[in-house]
Amino acid sequence: MTSIDRLLAYQIESRHTPGALVHVERAGKVLAHRAAGLLGPESDVPMHDAALFRLASLSKIIVSFAALMQVDEGLLALDAPAADYLPVLNALRMKSGARPDRAPTVRDLLRHTSGLAYDWEIRDAEVRQMALTANLSGLVPCVDAETFIATLVSVPLAAQPGTAFRYGYSTDVLGMIVAGIDGTSLGQSLKTRIFDRLGMNDTGFEVAASRQALLASAHAADTAWHQHVARYGIRQEGRPWLESGGGGLLSSLGDYVCFARMLANGGCHGGERLLSPERFGEIGRNQLAEGIDGPVAYTGTGFGFGLGLAVRLAWGPAAMPCVAGEMCWSGISGTAMFVHPGERWFAVAFTSNMVTRMMARMEFRRAAALL
Repeated sequence: MTSIDRLLAYQIESRHTPGALVHVERAGKVLAHRAAGLLGPESDVPMHDAALFRLASLSKIIVSFAALMQVDEGLLALDAPAADYLPVLNALRMKSGARPDRAPTVRDLLRHTSGLAYDWEIRDAEVRQMALTANLSGLVPCVDAETFIATLVSVPLAAQPGTAFRYGYSTDVLGMIVAGIDGTSLGQSLKTRIFDRLGMNDTGFEVAASRQALLASAHAADTAWHQHVARYGIRQEGRPWLESGGGGLLSSLGDYVCFARMLANGGCHGGERLLSPERFGEIGRNQLAEGIDGPVAYTGTGFGFGLGLAVRLAWGPAAMPCVAGEMCWSGISGTAMFVHPGERWFAVAFTSNMVTRMMARMEFRRAAALL
C-alpha cells in the first residue's frame, strides 16, 4: 500500500469525504492514479474517472490563465486600471468614502491585492459587517452580473490596492473582463481559448440534467459544503445565473489533469504553446512586495503569490514539502493542485470535503512526496 493509498483510506474511513480521485505525474510518467470510495454518501456507485467535481477556487487558475493569454495578444494590459475594461469599478471607494490611493490594476486582480475581499478576509469590523449585509457569498452564483458587480462596488475596499493580499472576488471581476474583451460569455471564452484546445470536454459552469448523476457529493454532516458548494453547476429555474470565474467551474479529473499537465509543461500542449515563456514566467514569480502577508492562511508559511497561483519561496519553513518554484492552489470544495514546471511534475486531488479540506490538502502533498 502506497502513501496515497493510506491517505485515501484514512480520509474515507474517517468520513471526511465519501470518495476521491487522485493523479500524480512526472515528465509524462504516471506515479499514481487512484479512484477510491463512493461517488456520494448515499450512493452505491464506486468513485470513477467520469465523476464531476465542483472545482471551487481551482476555477481561478483557469480564468487567470485565460486573462494572461489576452495579455499575450495585446488585448489586456497587466498594469492598466481594471476600470479601463470594466468602468463600473470607477465607483470603488475606501471606508472613508474617498477614492483609493490608486486604482486596482489587472495585476492586482491576478494576485489578489485589489482590495475586493471575501467577507472573512476583511479585517475592519465595520467594513466586514457591510460585506456580510451585502451577502454576496450567499448570492453567488444565483445572481445576475449587473447585480453582482453593483453590490461588490457598494462595499468599501478591504485595503488600499497593492498593499495587502486579501483573497476574494478579484477573479470574478477578472472573468467579467475576460468575457467582455472576447465579446462572449465567460464559459464560451474559456471553451474557445482553453477547453477545446486541451480536449477538456467535461468542464464548464453548468451540468446538463442528463449528467447530474455524475456529480460527486459530500457527507450530510459536512453542512458547510452543502450550503456553499452544492448550488454551483445546477441552474435553478426562475433564478438568475452568474458564471463565477472565482469558483463556478465543474470538471472531471481527466480534464483538470490535461490543464495541470499543460502548466507542468510550461504552458505547452501537444506541441502548441498557449502562453509565451515571458508570461508563463510571471505566473510562477512571487508578485507580492516585501511585507505583504500573502496566502499563509491557505498554504501555511513559506509561500508568496504569482499571477493566479501560490508560489513556494526559495527560503523559510513550510507546512508542505514543496520545493522552490512549485506552484499550488486549492478549492473550498476539497480540490487541490500542485505543479512544478521545472520538474514537469504535478499532482491533483479531487474530494468532496470542506470541513477538513485544509489538513487534507497538506497531507496529500506530503503523501505525493513519498511516491
